[in-house]
Amino acid sequence: MGKVSYRYAHIEDLDAPTIYALLRLRQEVFIVEWGSSHLDIDGRDTEPASVHLWAERDGEVLAALRVVQESDDALRIERLATRFGARGRGIAGRLLDYAVKMAGERRLLIDVPTALEPWAERFGFARAGEPFLAEGVQQVTMAH
Repeated sequence: MGKVSYRYAHIEDLDAPTIYALLRLRQEVFIVEWGSSHLDIDGRDTEPASVHLWAERDGEVLAALRVVQESDDALRIERLATRFGARGRGIAGRLLDYAVKMAGERRLLIDVPTALEPWAERFGFARAGEPFLAEGVQQVTMAH
């Protein structure tokens, strides 16, 4: 088993197999596992400011997220997903660390299930709003 590699790119710099692997992971987690009915491919992946971060091992995408422009001074982490068999190994946490570093001084937002609020706090995020229900999951917006 090879080493986990961490990568980032704008979508226009990705090849078709990588785009497919990133989208497939999101479908596996959000549609199949969570039963979400939202449109995952929403046009934000191709925005010029959007950046995709992912972890892979031996060509298999293990976890991924995207960072999108929220406003002039804020970015938002979206679509954070980890393959079931890769959870609990700190892979998503490293992706979150990379996203925080990439954001620099800009405000960085993320919506997380309320059960994961303590996890996000470990990376410097703090609650920035009241809990809300999205796709049947109680979530909260957090800011860094």
